[in-house]
Amino acid sequence: MLQIREITDRNEWNSVMESMSGHPMQAWEWGDLKAATGPWTAHRVVCTEGDTLRGAAQILVRHLPWPFTSICYAPRGPMVSDTSQYSAVADALGAWCKQRFHAVSLKIDPPTTTIDLSDKWKKGSHVLIASTAIVDLRPDEDDIMKSLHSRNARNYIRRGKKTGIDVRLGTADDVETVIDIYTTTAARDNFPIHTPEFYRTAFEKLGTVGQLIVAEHEGEILSFMWNVTSTWGASELWAGATDTGRKMRANYPLKWGAMLAAKKVGARRYDMNGLLNDGISEFKKSFQNEPTQWVGTFDLPLSPLFHVWEKSLNLYRSIRH
Repeated sequence: MLQIREITDRNEWNSVMESMSGHPMQAWEWGDLKAATGPWTAHRVVCTEGDTLRGAAQILVRHLPWPFTSICYAPRGPMVSDTSQYSAVADALGAWCKQRFHAVSLKIDPPTTTIDLSDKWKKGSHVLIASTAIVDLRPDEDDIMKSLHSRNARNYIRRGKKTGIDVRLGTADDVETVIDIYTTTAARDNFPIHTPEFYRTAFEKLGTVGQLIVAEHEGEILSFMWNVTSTWGASELWAGATDTGRKMRANYPLKWGAMLAAKKVGARRYDMNGLLNDGISEFKKSFQNEPTQWVGTFDLPLSPLFHVWEKSLNLYRSIRH
């Protein structure tokens, strides 16, 4: 039988997370950001069998209005010692959420292409998109470049350097400019974003787990990419470009620079974090045309009220849209 222990020390947790090759959304810093900017608290637990570590998860907990108590979510978790442990670890985490928080449900969406869960679990509505594009960062730089799907992508990367586009790590001094670019990009392309304060907090809370990458020309920032990283890999969060950046195709050398920055800190893969049927996805496919399909999202009902909550949430979404 698996035993559950909660970890309350940042260094201890991140050591466990890295030892299990956890997704960066399982890093302590990601939980800190979610707790600082939304209705979540973050809890980190390990599942052991005797002295053997079998699994772990950073679980975000959101308290709900009566009578629903709370819901739990392990973003890109749980982590397991091997894939055969998913069922036992996931069930143990669910039992802990029920006992600790009287939770209505536990949601998981691990970055794996295969999973074997008990029949207690059901397919759930997604938070993170299951279909994605991934570039292997383990080969050397030249081989990674050769692996990029589109010759045009490789040409635009090289052309960017020739035209004087520089790619570098962003600093705190760049955050306000990046927010302005993202606000303009969102208005132009009609997608929702957080408040400016969210991104200021993100830069502070993510620390070295976050990588803000900017492409600039003659001192002007043209585009940015903001990722989270661990040894598992880098995962894209937010990106935007000015009109000049779009005309100069700065996003090509930018994404290449983001890959190299992730590789430099030991990331084994570069995850473009979601493919949809849109222009941005076509751009992503110019780097990797073979999509990776994660298993998707699963919910473990922990209360008879789960189905009432699910129907209420679906109704809210339909009204909102």
